[in-house]
Amino acid sequence: MVLRQAVRAIAERRLKPHLSPFMTDTPLTDDLIAGFSLDNAPVRGRIVRMASGALDPILCRHDYPRPVALLLGEALTLAALIGSLLKIEGRLVVQAQGESLVPLLVAEHSSGGLRGYARLAEGAGEQLARANRIPPAELLGAGSLILTLDRGPSVAPYQGIVALNGDTLAACAENYFRTSEQVDTGIRLAVGELMRADAPSTWRAGGILIQRVASDDARGDTREDWSRASILFGTVKDEELIDPALPGDRLLYRLFHEEGVRMETPTPLDDRCTCNEERLTNLMRTFPKDELQDLIEPDGQLHARCQFCAREYLIDPKAVGA
Repeated sequence: MVLRQAVRAIAERRLKPHLSPFMTDTPLTDDLIAGFSLDNAPVRGRIVRMASGALDPILCRHDYPRPVALLLGEALTLAALIGSLLKIEGRLVVQAQGESLVPLLVAEHSSGGLRGYARLAEGAGEQLARANRIPPAELLGAGSLILTLDRGPSVAPYQGIVALNGDTLAACAENYFRTSEQVDTGIRLAVGELMRADAPSTWRAGGILIQRVASDDARGDTREDWSRASILFGTVKDEELIDPALPGDRLLYRLFHEEGVRMETPTPLDDRCTCNEERLTNLMRTFPKDELQDLIEPDGQLHARCQFCAREYLIDPKAVGA
């Protein structure tokens, strides 16, 4: 399977020789993702930090109720972690769907660009107005977590599905890797708001993903080393993952200095929607003409709004055959 092969590829990949222990030449701050490895344990992983450049505009754009913003932020963080594992071009989509207050939640990662969207059921905003964190199964209902690797129209997409039966989105994703990809994986996700007295609050997110490198003749049995690394990984706190004063390299050192941790040069993440007028026009050409005619506004134009970035488009009916 394409996704399984890509995930295993990152676990087996050798680090570049220019890397130095515990630190990179470019410090990891915000809106960045980086790979890392442990010298004394068969572990490879990813760390991500997102704030004003990649996360905050997505969550603020639609003014979601707090429980929805928290879960969508976690999904975006998860999409960045898994999407960055892949060494092939494509779009990684994390989708959660159910039949409750939030029937659909989508987060996408493609070449460092992120976009996300949540659909609320009628009246859900009022019910969630004063709520805080809610488990995925309760917020979305009995449903599924779907991971899709989309490599374009010429290649059939790969899709993996797991039930939303964990207390957190991270637990659901761990279950997917354990059951579908047969890769021991640990995932931690955290989302919160940075409050300032002299400025608006800012959404922040952080996440770490670790995976066990498979046993072989050279490494021997890696299960004991993985267990030791997993115990250290389990000590990370949510506030550490989103603390703006604790850069990612220092967080990794705090967690794994006894194992000797090396971090790769980070790459940037940003808020990037893929919508455009040409794509939307081509889509609307597939609609029945009578339906399009009913959508023409008094100004003589078709009005279309991207559900991800909320950008408004005005399309000439003649351009779509209406």
